[in-house]
Amino acid sequence: MIVSIALWAFMVFWTLAYLKRIAGGLAPFDMRPFGYTFEEARAFIFAIGDIGRNYYLDVQLQIDTVYPGVYALSRGLLLLWVTSSGRTSERPLPFAARAALLALPLATTVFDYAENQGIAAMLTAGARLTPDMVAWASFWTQAKSLAALATELTCVALLALVFFRWRQRRGQMQSR
Repeated sequence: MIVSIALWAFMVFWTLAYLKRIAGGLAPFDMRPFGYTFEEARAFIFAIGDIGRNYYLDVQLQIDTVYPGVYALSRGLLLLWVTSSGRTSERPLPFAARAALLALPLATTVFDYAENQGIAAMLTAGARLTPDMVAWASFWTQAKSLAALATELTCVALLALVFFRWRQRRGQMQSR
């Protein structure tokens, strides 16, 4: 979890922040959870120029090649931990429920890798950018964002349940 958060913070506060700065405040593709239009994509690519496109390809996307796997591993392990025996209930959640929960971070990862491929194609195309390229990449950006939101909300809700159960058990032990 620490590595996942550190990679995320590095991207958001360093590499993506740099791209946003050189784009005159336009958000990079990874930071547009609702997607982007052809015109928005073209404006961003034009704003970052060759230096920014190379930086996006050679630095940001290289880090974002590692991040999705680390994300899936950290959230998957967290979900397995919170659904194990004694955390959210006396017994672990049934296997099918645990497997379904693991589908969330795995989907986020698959969608993130697809988004990265779409972004790389757009950056490489430059002036030859097409509306189809943008629609494809934007779709995966939105899918990744939705899956990540579902993953994070599930993790927070289950952690809250674990905390609630812990407080409840602690209170029962103190009253004895």
